[in-house]
Amino acid sequence: MTLTKRKLVKVDEETGDYAEVDKVRLKREARELMEYIERNIDPRKDEYGIWESVVPLCQDVLADKIQLPVSFFNLPLRYESREQLLEPRFDELFSEFKLTISGAAREILDEVIIDGVRYMYADFEE
Repeated sequence: MTLTKRKLVKVDEETGDYAEVDKVRLKREARELMEYIERNIDPRKDEYGIWESVVPLCQDVLADKIQLPVSFFNLPLRYESREQLLEPRFDELFSEFKLTISGAAREILDEVIIDGVRYMYADFEE
């Protein structure tokens, strides 16, 4: 069972996404994604460059070496995912990871305006 806490998070006015990322969830998803890749994707038969693009991204997340959030449009494999070229389980794991790393809201909770700045509630893992 995953424990969560609800917190008020600033909204990025340009993207509409959260300006803060759930780092606990992101690291959990990065570990799960890395485990899947290591077990199921042969680096010698990696036609979409997952080992070259996704693995370093996950490693940077796990080592706290990345500026968060990352723009959804700067993430790898957008075309391959949109065209359903990726293995379904990998695409499922990677899609969840992309939502978290970009600060995208999974559900729309209450919005609050404080001194003209938009905030929304979000559930963060503990």
